Amino acid sequence: MRSSGGPEGGWLHVWHPRPGARVRMVCLPPAGSSAAFYRPWAALLPPYVELAAVELPGHGGRYGEPFATSFDEIRDGVTAALDELPDRPTAVYGHSMGSVPALHTARALARRGGPSPVALVVSSRDAPSVAAPERDDLPDDQLVELLLRLGGMAEQALADRPLMDAVLPVLRADLTLLAGYRYAGGPPLDCPVRVYAGTGDTATTPIGLAAWRRENPRDFRLHRMPGGHFFFRGCERPYLARLAADLTRTALGEPGAAVARP
Repeated sequence: MRSSGGPEGGWLHVWHPRPGARVRMVCLPPAGSSAAFYRPWAALLPPYVELAAVELPGHGGRYGEPFATSFDEIRDGVTAALDELPDRPTAVYGHSMGSVPALHTARALARRGGPSPVALVVSSRDAPSVAAPERDDLPDDQLVELLLRLGGMAEQALADRPLMDAVLPVLRADLTLLAGYRYAGGPPLDCPVRVYAGTGDTATTPIGLAAWRRENPRDFRLHRMPGGHFFFRGCERPYLARLAADLTRTALGEPGAAVARP
């Protein structure tokens, strides 16, 4: 494993370095999660895709650090950590809450004057231009109900009081970030924007998902998949094969970068 942005516990984790990879996929986690959310993906991706998972302050290996107070802080930390890695075409991926800093990281990479990101890929969240702010004042029992409803944790884990005593403050800190976030428009991205969402996900809406088109009206695609908020659970291998094919075609500048909508 390699970590970037500092010693073990830094901003980026690369568990399977792939010097010959055609594209690097930088992955931002959902609310309450750590970089480890993506660890199984690193081994499942083909050798031409290198995964770099983001560890937010106060999460996972950075437990005990002060939580980030803005998505700008996350954006700046991720882009600085990427500067320490070898240059490579970079796609930015965010699941659920992670889609917000993913957007701002992609914008920052596009502004820096170097190669633009090759893709922005998000899943299971309405576009920040239309999404309502999250509530961060829910009592603990309602937060647990939220995790149960979205399928974020197994019921056995949700019943583990010591575990939840550690998890809920992290989740609440992330919800506070979302509650205070206000979308600011910017120029459309030059890179493709791809959105994935489960057809049974009650946390998203058709209008909200379609609103991601604003970030690149010329090259946008929305893919609906069977399942809920974590629609890829249990079918990670075919989902990642689909993502990898899409990303590498985009990175190589081939036409028809996205696979066909199912």
